[in-house]
Amino acid sequence: MSLLHAVLGFVAIQPMTGYELGKAFSTTAAHFWPADQSQLYRTLHRAEADGFVESTTVEQATRPDRRLYTLLEPGREALEVWLASPLEPDNSREPFLLRLFFAASLGTAGVIELLDQRRSAAVELLTTLDALASSAPRKISKATLAIQLQYATLESGRAHARAEITWLDELRTQLADHKESAR
Repeated sequence: MSLLHAVLGFVAIQPMTGYELGKAFSTTAAHFWPADQSQLYRTLHRAEADGFVESTTVEQATRPDRRLYTLLEPGREALEVWLASPLEPDNSREPFLLRLFFAASLGTAGVIELLDQRRSAAVELLTTLDALASSAPRKISKATLAIQLQYATLESGRAHARAEITWLDELRTQLADHKESAR
């Protein structure tokens, strides 16, 4: 997936400024597809140059003017083609797992420290996702399909974070037991 498709998807929901896109992205999709504000602006400008979106200037009396981006028909078509296309292989990169793979030279204590750092990050992510979930609509069964699917991605993130914490705890226990039996 490209960031372009994510940007088209957000602008398809409603016209947005670059700032609004960044806020929407950071509170929804960022847990599974990270992008910083500068990437979003570059992608918006590329989408506009490609004729997928158009921007209009919205004048404001007390603040700088805003550029509001609206999805055009070629952008909607590009989004629909992408949505209907076969899924791409998931070739995700996991820097932590690569580091863990080679971490034996750190010794058991060093690996446990690495696991503890990762666990702290996973707990922080889960706390953030739990906060987002607590503000989600309560009656999800009556929500629109779009809201149900957006909530489902949030639940996927929460499930992955919980599973990682469990896995880290189990691995830490195994390493601690190994360290004790090696004495």
